[in-house]
Amino acid sequence: MSWMSLERVREPVSVGAPPGGRAGALSPKLRRVSVAAVALALVSALCSGCGGSAVAVDADHYTIGLVTSQTGNASQLGVGELHGAQLAVDTVNKAGGINGHKVSLRVADDQSNPSQTVLATRRLLPQTAAVVGPSVAGACNAAAPLATSAGRVSYCLSPGISPQRGSTTWSASASTEDLAERLVEYWHHRGITRIGLLHTTDASGIDGGEALRTAVRKTPGMKLTGTGAYSPKAISVTPQLQSATAGSPQALVVWASGAAAGVAFKGLKDSGNTLPVATTDANLTFAFMERIKDYVPDTLLIPATRDFWGPHAGRGFADRVRHYQDSYRARYHEAPDFGPGVAYDAVMLVAEALREADGDPAKAVQALEQLGPYDGILGTYSFGAADHRGLTVDDVAVVRATGRGFTYVGR
Repeated sequence: MSWMSLERVREPVSVGAPPGGRAGALSPKLRRVSVAAVALALVSALCSGCGGSAVAVDADHYTIGLVTSQTGNASQLGVGELHGAQLAVDTVNKAGGINGHKVSLRVADDQSNPSQTVLATRRLLPQTAAVVGPSVAGACNAAAPLATSAGRVSYCLSPGISPQRGSTTWSASASTEDLAERLVEYWHHRGITRIGLLHTTDASGIDGGEALRTAVRKTPGMKLTGTGAYSPKAISVTPQLQSATAGSPQALVVWASGAAAGVAFKGLKDSGNTLPVATTDANLTFAFMERIKDYVPDTLLIPATRDFWGPHAGRGFADRVRHYQDSYRARYHEAPDFGPGVAYDAVMLVAEALREADGDPAKAVQALEQLGPYDGILGTYSFGAADHRGLTVDDVAVVRATGRGFTYVGR
């Protein structure tokens, strides 16, 4: 049976703090009420009606905002992200909260529309201590300037952006460059040296295409034989597929997510093409695999973080990831995939930063920037002024995706 499968769990498992010290769990200081935090709470409470701002910190709760695509074409990510964030809040609160304060979520659905992302983020920033989300790169790029202007942490749930020094935006998961590097290395070690590339023309697709080109250039003996690009709204990609598969490649990369990737896979199936295919980690969802079940490639590979290959991850990750997965299954009666993992870690990391900052939203930016090493579900995070991602290529391996789930195949 694959490591991450669709199998349901019959016996409930309690949702609690992951085993093992600071590895993904909050420290005992979370249980202590800080004088500074109380003072901040009193000031916030007194000003709850001032200037139209709501309270991010009060006598009982620290509030974290969450913007995800719960509807629209990115909902295959957003619904799971909401669940992962809720599970993280439960975990923090069961451990005593943050400095004695419970944590609550204020949630918005951006409907997979960047303009709605901007509206939701603008509304949430003055009401919350930090904002987690949105789900996709284009929306994250739209929201980032708002968060930096407000001096609030904005934790994008897509790996497809590269936060600039001085911004208050973080990016989830491993970088697109690390994902592409691991994928190219995996194929190179197995004698596949000729690769075709097909990607969408949105922010995520362009980012993935550039990362794949860079990884090929850096790897001796590797060659990009052909490329093609198409709109994420396209209903057919026959000419682009012909361009991407020119030059007799041994494998094909389709850097597109959701319905756009499905269009490419259907085109491959209809043309009788049986090349091994790799795609972006945004497609590491059971909803996506169900959507493409009639035309899933015979070999579909995806670079993935440690939450997808826990038994092979070492350093105590196996137990921690298993605990997280069991807790998620117990609450939602389904297995977690990409969306829940990135949101779970993001909320846990923001909570740890708020603990260090005694609940001060502005100080939480600096606290998060200085955090690490911190063992999460996706990998080990170490942030810095020039690194608002924290993970590296060491946190990435390759999994095979089938209708039964996701199975580790190597690094």
